[in-house]
Amino acid sequence: MTGEKVLTPRIIYKAGFTVVGLVCNSDCSNGTKDALWEELSTRFMEIPQVDPDVGYGVYTGVAAEGHYLAGLSVKLPCVLPDGMVAQNYSAHTYAVFAHCGRMDSMSELVNDIFGGWLPGAHYLPDGDFYFEYYDDRFDPNSKDSVIFLWVPVKVDKDAVGV
Repeated sequence: MTGEKVLTPRIIYKAGFTVVGLVCNSDCSNGTKDALWEELSTRFMEIPQVDPDVGYGVYTGVAAEGHYLAGLSVKLPCVLPDGMVAQNYSAHTYAVFAHCGRMDSMSELVNDIFGGWLPGAHYLPDGDFYFEYYDDRFDPNSKDSVIFLWVPVKVDKDAVGV
């Protein structure tokens, strides 16, 4: 298997959580996502009970037309600021992949996960979403930046003979 990438995620259970932020539709192109994050960075103090140190870039509607939510984690109840949305995510098991490097190579990791790792793994998707998790290791201008990609999964019982 020379030349093939070997993706080794951590399998992690995450309790349910809520993200509040700004949304664009599935064609978030031409800097739209960057503009969402920029606006959120100027407005995050409007969100009650927010954790400003952890960001979520949530892609919903992976199999169809969807949207991208640039947001922050909150504790409920939460009053929504004007123009923002809240999205609740139930507890899931996730395959978590680390991306080290610049954002422009992130799409390659997404393609490797959904086009290579997931079809060959003993897991199935367990939701029509996935998210990027940003913490203090993220620096958009650094080649040493770290982002985590969380994909909800469940065991493929047919593949493991259960």
